[in-house]
Amino acid sequence: MNGLVLNLGLKGIRVIIFDGKGNILSSAYKRINTYLNKNFVEQDPHEWWDKGLACIKEALKTVKNIDFITVTASSACLISVDEKGECLIRSIMVSDKRAIKEAEEIGKLSSFHGLPYRSDTMFMIPKILWVKRNMPEIYDKTYKFLSPNDFFIHKMTNQFVIDELNATKYFTKNNSYPKNLLKELNIDVNLLPEIKNTGFLINLSEDFMEELNLEKKIPVVITTYDAICSLFGVSTNKEGEACDMSGTVISLRTLTDKNIIPNETRIFSQRLFNKNIVGGSNNLGGGLIEWLLQIFYLEGSYDELEALKNRFSAVTGLIFLPYLMGERAPIWDSEVRGAFLGIERFHTKDDLARAVLESVAYLLKSILEVIEENGIKVSTIYVSGGLSKINLVNQIKADVTGKNIYKVKEIESTALGAYLLARHTLDKDFNPKDFIEVEKIYTPDTSKKEVYSRSYKLFKIAYEGLKDFHKKREESLTCKEIERGNL
Repeated sequence: MNGLVLNLGLKGIRVIIFDGKGNILSSAYKRINTYLNKNFVEQDPHEWWDKGLACIKEALKTVKNIDFITVTASSACLISVDEKGECLIRSIMVSDKRAIKEAEEIGKLSSFHGLPYRSDTMFMIPKILWVKRNMPEIYDKTYKFLSPNDFFIHKMTNQFVIDELNATKYFTKNNSYPKNLLKELNIDVNLLPEIKNTGFLINLSEDFMEELNLEKKIPVVITTYDAICSLFGVSTNKEGEACDMSGTVISLRTLTDKNIIPNETRIFSQRLFNKNIVGGSNNLGGGLIEWLLQIFYLEGSYDELEALKNRFSAVTGLIFLPYLMGERAPIWDSEVRGAFLGIERFHTKDDLARAVLESVAYLLKSILEVIEENGIKVSTIYVSGGLSKINLVNQIKADVTGKNIYKVKEIESTALGAYLLARHTLDKDFNPKDFIEVEKIYTPDTSKKEVYSRSYKLFKIAYEGLKDFHKKREESLTCKEIERGNL
């Protein structure tokens, strides 16, 4: 059973066609531009669609026969479209921080109390409220607010729908939108797409079939967003196994029978297939490595970073706070930013770079800690995504967390997971375990346990100690004089 997966990441868009055994038959990839301006992080959905369609056509050149299509992308990226599904503005991305004020206000409303998540800028309703207040002409023209998954599905089927897990980013409860909250904010619930269960089938539109020269009707299978798909892409099907999908961001998820309360635990808990999916995502993972190469190693590559294995910044007390774009789980702090601490005269750029790599492992451990604080013991972590290509990072993660790190052979676990979720709907007899192969296992180096334990404590102390600085820094950057350009 051949399945075509369209996977929109934060840096690019990829289309992969898998065969019935999970082998890649064909693929295509194109980079996506990101527009950054202080708290604004945007991408152009028109570019998504143009490049996504080009990738689909390129992949289909060598594989003519497909049985289904599915889509997976980042969640909590807001798209405003008119009745025809045409975008009215650039997408407000998940790491965008413009709705800080709106998120704070929503969190204080009586109609917000009892909803399953804390109010943060990453969620969709604060973003919608920002658009309503600051771009009223766009708000008035909007027919639907969509996530990236919904956007692509509409382009293929003409239907405005959203899967149940993507919908949680609107503060849904029991698969229903928070109508009392929306009413208090004067936001029409009809502006939001219809919620459908994972596995729901929609036929391709006649226009899209003609665009692709498809002769038979095939379904679009609704799956869900990337962090969840990646969990199923490494086939972690029992408690104790977790998936670290490290692309531009780090996403750590595990399955459990335990029920936790998300707004009290700083992480997500979502239900699918009678299991709870617990964990969270930060704002930068592999994105830190891209930044590192840009500023320290202009002509460098991952191979150059592997050479940093002879450095050991933690032992010298050198700490890097990796919050270049604020942070999501588990600290939920939109104002925090990055910093090097403990720099001494003998430190070189390689020492600073090693500190950045170590900070990636601290980010992973910070989410892992909260999962385990809720009584969910993680024994094994499967890693995938672009960051998993760096052996040194995988080893540091093992050393810092004290867990065995399993690198899977197919690092495109998000796309594979979307394929497996869709296949689960269409073929109940297949075993997803047959699709997963471990390429390498990284075991913790016990000789480094004490050093990393001390360093991780310093990492947390550094964040707490700089909270007041970051708050005052944010206030200084938004003062009226600077906004007018007088300073």
